[in-house]
Amino acid sequence: MDIQRLFSGVAVVIDDQINKPDSKDLIHQIVKKLDDKNIPMLKYEYVPDSETISHFQNINFVLLDWELFDKPVPGAPFDEEIHINDILDFISRLKEITFLPIFIFTRLNPNGIIEKLEQKELYKKDDNNYIFVKQKDDLIENDKLFEEIENWLKQTPSIYVLKEWEYSLIEARNKLFWDFYNINHKWPSVLQKTFTDDGSDVNYELGNFIFKNIMARTEPMQFDDDILKIEDKDLSKEEIRKVLEAERFIKQDSLPDIPFTGDLFKYQTDSRERYYLNIRPECDIARKSNPKLYCIKGKDIDETLINSGNDDEIKFNKGSFISKSNKIYLPFIVAGKILEFSFNDIEVKKWKSIKEDRVGKILPPYITAIQQKYAFYLQRQGLPAIPEKAIGERLESVHSSSQHE
Repeated sequence: MDIQRLFSGVAVVIDDQINKPDSKDLIHQIVKKLDDKNIPMLKYEYVPDSETISHFQNINFVLLDWELFDKPVPGAPFDEEIHINDILDFISRLKEITFLPIFIFTRLNPNGIIEKLEQKELYKKDDNNYIFVKQKDDLIENDKLFEEIENWLKQTPSIYVLKEWEYSLIEARNKLFWDFYNINHKWPSVLQKTFTDDGSDVNYELGNFIFKNIMARTEPMQFDDDILKIEDKDLSKEEIRKVLEAERFIKQDSLPDIPFTGDLFKYQTDSRERYYLNIRPECDIARKSNPKLYCIKGKDIDETLINSGNDDEIKFNKGSFISKSNKIYLPFIVAGKILEFSFNDIEVKKWKSIKEDRVGKILPPYITAIQQKYAFYLQRQGLPAIPEKAIGERLESVHSSSQHE
């Protein structure tokens, strides 16, 4: 693992001894190791104010001391909790604007710091965390700084994947904008005119164009299997469902106040929760104030019917639910539920009339598969049934054996 490549970019170092060259604090040895790797740094003696923190969105990582104060003079008034709360508030504010690793290097025992972080729900003990707490002495001894960071990365796959993805994304983004700049630096204006003349929504089309072209220029990422692999015994059914839900479903509180293809709405009827799923193409509804949504109806299934052998069983085989021509299944959505959507009942709803009922959005390729299957359902051609006698004795023996079972 190339730590220097993964952590290329600007770092923020916050330590009250950072600008005191005569200080014996070990932060100077740590900073020198970063300097030796040619990592640029922004250095602060104290926690920056909110306006400064708002500019930290593209920071690579933060190195933070836990004690941002000199030892008080004996007898002088001093409230250490105020200083600690400043640090905790800083981490909380940083969490709101970006996802990045935070290294807390301190002279104190890490357990007390972790306890404070846990109280603010910033850390989960015995779990993978984006905050790495370590004593400064342990990092200096035997030149362990980057070795410790590498070991921590191996135990924190979310940060590792973030860094690998960021590296590839930045390369692809630069390729895209340099390619088009060298062709014509007014390329956004050219596309704006093209989309406008075509009657398309410029905001939607231009944004979609950029995302697609970045993906097309992204080199295949090579992730380390030794970091990502996990044993089946370490995962519960609930954990797997939560991760799969996040992979295919964005919750309402993370969505802007505009309609999308894949919008899922929940309503109550007959003492049971039901769902509407919008399958109208996004180009028809993008940026319109109150578009019509084409909603198919859904419900959560009774999971005891899965491969039950009953007449109303829901078949699951080789990682997929076997859908009928007029239905499709979508796991795991809304608290891990498995939803069943029917194509034979569609309603037209105005966005503003049901927007308050939206619970989230189904992502591609899942919503795309539903749209494709619905299109096939509309164009299906019924065929006459084959007489059972034409199949012969084989079918009769199957019926006979199933009756005996």
